Amino acid sequence: MTDESARVTWGLMLTCLGGGLGGVRMVTRPVGHVTGTRQEARDALHRHVLAFEPKHPASLQRRTVYEQGEGYLVLAEGLTQTFEYEFRLARVVHDTRPDMPVVPPQPTAPPPPVAPPYR
Repeated sequence: MTDESARVTWGLMLTCLGGGLGGVRMVTRPVGHVTGTRQEARDALHRHVLAFEPKHPASLQRRTVYEQGEGYLVLAEGLTQTFEYEFRLARVVHDTRPDMPVVPPQPTAPPPPVAPPYR
C-alpha cells in the first residue's frame, strides 16, 4: 500500500510566530488531525486554511492564501504589520500518548451560513 492510498493519521500543522516568557520565536503545532488518505488530509487542510481566522493582526486589512508545494502560506496584513502563517501536512509515525488529544478539536470547515429571520 502506497503512502497515497494508506489510511493513516495526519497532523494539520501550523507554523507561525509565537511568544511566551522566552520571547518571540517560530513555533509549530498541530491545529487538528485527520485519519484518512493523503488526498483526504490535503482536502481537510485546504478547508481548514480557508476557514482560518488569524488572531493577529488585530485590525486585519487583507488575507491572502497561497498554495505552496503541498501546503499553504497565509499572509495576514494589518494596518502596521503583516503576519505569516504556514500550513502543511505531517504524517504521524509515532505517538507515546495516542489516547491523549494534542489540541482541542478544531473545525475543518466553516459552519454553514445562518439563514436570515423569516418575516
